[in-house]
Amino acid sequence: MGVNLKILHLVCACLFLGNVIISGIWALLAERTRNHTIISFSNRLVLITDALFTFTGAVGVVWTGHLMAHSFGGEANQLWIQWSYVLLSFSGLIWIGVLVPIQLKQRTLLRKSTTLGEDYWRLSRIWQISGAIATLLPLPIVYLMVTKAA
Repeated sequence: MGVNLKILHLVCACLFLGNVIISGIWALLAERTRNHTIISFSNRLVLITDALFTFTGAVGVVWTGHLMAHSFGGEANQLWIQWSYVLLSFSGLIWIGVLVPIQLKQRTLLRKSTTLGEDYWRLSRIWQISGAIATLLPLPIVYLMVTKAA
């Protein structure tokens, strides 16, 4: 396993986890203002940073992790790698299937009106709960990656 590949893997993990964590905080703080302009700005930038950092980081983590797995006997021989794939997959499914569609619906609502209606706040609650789950799921992967135990 090359040192450069391991460094790239860690950088991608930092990009992914950092953006996943900060996006939720950023959106929550913006929504606490109840200011349409601030919330619109936050929504737009969360969509942009998700594409740049969350998606790129996730792809990079999977790609580099897959390349390094053979150094540990392959995915099939390591329970910690299998669990890492499962946890990251569930997080990714929530992100693709719930979080991004909600963000796009919220963007539409924010563009249609200068007031924040019940539809927006209902979506926000779902986004916050789903986002918290999607954020917590990859955190045990850090433990598994460092300890190589499952």
